[in-house]
Amino acid sequence: MIRTFPELFMQITETYAVRPAIVSDGRTLPFGELRERVLILAAELARRGIRPGTRVGVLLRNSPEFVIAYWAALVSGAIAVPLNDHYQQNEILYFIDECELSLILTDESYRALCESVLPQAKTHCDILVSESWDVLNFDSSWQPPTIDANSPVMFQFSSGSTGRPKRIARNHTQLLWELDALKNTLGLRPEDRFLGVAPFSHVNGLMRSMLASFRAGASLYPVAHFDRHRVAGLIEQEQLTVFIAVPFMFIVLAETRFDPAPKFGLRWCISASAPLPLKYNRLFHDKFGIYIRQLYGSTETGTMSVNLSDDITDTLDSVGAPLPEIEFAIVNDNAQRVETGMVGQVIVSSPGAIRGYDGLPELNAQVFRDGFFFTGDLGRLDEEGRLYLQGRLKFLINKSGFKIDPREVESVLEEHPGVDKVAVVGVATSYGDEKVKAVIVRRGPCTEVELAEFCRGKIADFKIPSVFEFLEEMPTSPTGKIRRALLTQ
Repeated sequence: MIRTFPELFMQITETYAVRPAIVSDGRTLPFGELRERVLILAAELARRGIRPGTRVGVLLRNSPEFVIAYWAALVSGAIAVPLNDHYQQNEILYFIDECELSLILTDESYRALCESVLPQAKTHCDILVSESWDVLNFDSSWQPPTIDANSPVMFQFSSGSTGRPKRIARNHTQLLWELDALKNTLGLRPEDRFLGVAPFSHVNGLMRSMLASFRAGASLYPVAHFDRHRVAGLIEQEQLTVFIAVPFMFIVLAETRFDPAPKFGLRWCISASAPLPLKYNRLFHDKFGIYIRQLYGSTETGTMSVNLSDDITDTLDSVGAPLPEIEFAIVNDNAQRVETGMVGQVIVSSPGAIRGYDGLPELNAQVFRDGFFFTGDLGRLDEEGRLYLQGRLKFLINKSGFKIDPREVESVLEEHPGVDKVAVVGVATSYGDEKVKAVIVRRGPCTEVELAEFCRGKIADFKIPSVFEFLEEMPTSPTGKIRRALLTQ
């Protein structure tokens, strides 16, 4: 029985030694060679004082180097801390101090950035650039240390939309359970070829592309930057079978005019991290012949559900039924379960979930209760147990005592032919409540009056936006989530 990630690494790389683990820029790295390169780097980390429990940052774009660095950190016994490659000085410094990083694995393109903040760090932290790894000498006497299965694999952070990011430590047992659940639920196999374009520094790209492909003994095709033509060409030329990403990537591909249209042989297209509007799912299907399945997960819980319904055309907006051993419940403001079909807060019990945030006992008492994680998401369950998300509890708009779900208003405005993207937010008034504001990125001509009239008769009058703002593009995080806090001004 596999208990830890180093054990998983050794077993997979031995079982599939001659199969391609990574294919990048025309070069194939078999699992056996990946094993050699990881062990060389892991031994070097040990020589530099990295021990079980030491924190090692990984600041690299999606690449073979990221995969090698991540696994070397884990095999050495360290706690890996993936760092977003868009971070700037203040953010890098924050994570060095918050995680007490001893080392950052990076490359020459980030050397100057890292070196500029290291003197200000509260803890001593070194850097090791990937360009130096090829000349490392392997210490054949070195052996991976024994690791406790309940110790952390890595530190990740919540999005921090309501304040400072919250540190999340998931252990070997939790993450291995999630990978097995993904492999079994999706029927992942060694013959699969994964597109790795969602950032590996984020839970979606890391768990559902990089590590899921490894768990299956499948091939990973990492892509450092999303480019619609390169991605479409790679999917077609390499006949990739699994494409798990974020909504804006699917939306861009759906909207792009290809001549001729590429032919995809994908088994799975799966979107996560944010809602995918129905019209883009249908447009993607019309162009590429496959529907996008929506997946629900969080950094705190890992993957919770994915829509694998046979009647996908009737359930496109669902994130599916929970994975085996996971339980969903919908509760009201008093934490009491509501009837099927009613909207309330989604709570989840999962073997893959953490039991609390690091160092936040008061918050933990609120959101981790009776074996459930209170997600803050609003949703409803249908008769078959499929979950439909209805927005965020904290994003509900309070207009004169009426509670308004922004997603309900957004779904109406998304159907207007002049609307490309829309976000609905509440803006505080002098009366202590909120007014409804719609922020629009245009696809074609549309005005405030026209859009308000378009909503009339489709939703209650009090839900119709009284303020409209038109932008050239929506402010988003690196994973495609709309930064709503910037839209409320």
